[in-house]
Amino acid sequence: MAVDTKTYLEYLDKEMTIMGILSAVAVVAPAGILNALLGEKSYFKEQLWGAGPFFVIVGSMFCILAGLLFYKERSLLAWYYGQLCLIESLDDGDSIPAKLRRYMDGADSWETWIPYSLGFTALVAGLVEYASAAFYVLAGPNSCVATVAWVTGRVFPLLAIAFTVLQCYVYKHYSYRDDLWSDFRSDVIHLFRTQFPHDGVYARLKTSVISGVGVFAITKIPKGTYIFEPDDDRLVSFSVLKIDKLSLPPSLLQLYEDFCVRKGETYECPPSFNKLTPSWYLNMSKDNPNVAADLSLKFYAIREIEDGEELTVDYGAYSDNKFTVPKADKQ
Repeated sequence: MAVDTKTYLEYLDKEMTIMGILSAVAVVAPAGILNALLGEKSYFKEQLWGAGPFFVIVGSMFCILAGLLFYKERSLLAWYYGQLCLIESLDDGDSIPAKLRRYMDGADSWETWIPYSLGFTALVAGLVEYASAAFYVLAGPNSCVATVAWVTGRVFPLLAIAFTVLQCYVYKHYSYRDDLWSDFRSDVIHLFRTQFPHDGVYARLKTSVISGVGVFAITKIPKGTYIFEPDDDRLVSFSVLKIDKLSLPPSLLQLYEDFCVRKGETYECPPSFNKLTPSWYLNMSKDNPNVAADLSLKFYAIREIEDGEELTVDYGAYSDNKFTVPKADKQ
């Protein structure tokens, strides 16, 4: 199935332009403010520094950080833009559409947009610091407004840092969820109730008409759901040449072909074939998969999956192994 990347590349190009503008604004705006407040002819210069440079210094640091984060986002989007163009230009066969979809999904994931979100948090924190300084000076040191401004200017940076940590966690853990903050809130609520072995279980192994054993949904799975969490065993890497030199019997060599992800001349393997989780038994569908792997090889639903439906994935989107399309998928 062909993938139209032209529209998406145009979208990335526009976003890169916006990131460049935001990066410039995040640096130029505070520079203008500082020049107006602290210039040689500024009425507020002596008052601001007399009240303490904390507001101005912290606000400027947050704004500069925001500019760097926006530029980081621009660089990240440029990398995805380059990868999509490179894949199309190489045109190495049937796996091209799947690889394009994989990188397009990666560019669209919440995790990719972490610098953008953190940039806005830093920019808001910087502006709050400047506003606190202005209110503190204009209201006078002994007024209630000045007291509120003083407290806000010192507490808000801590709140911004705490919110930054929370954003990083939520954006990474719920990368492909449509409503990540609602899902996070639901999971937090669930922490305060008894955890059962079936909690978070969406699928089980059954006999498949596609090939041997397959993975089947036992409940409706929403789009964007990471299906096999917690599946946190780290993959281990071995060179294909090293495995070949072991002179293993065919039955053991077949394990590497069936259950390892190949990246060039390297196998990405489970720590032990005795620890295979249901995710390793996903059957292949080249034209109509309902599951995809993110860049860290964790599987998520790319559409809503009905109860009883077999979970399938396009191996070619994340592995360089040579796979045969199952007969059931050709029908």
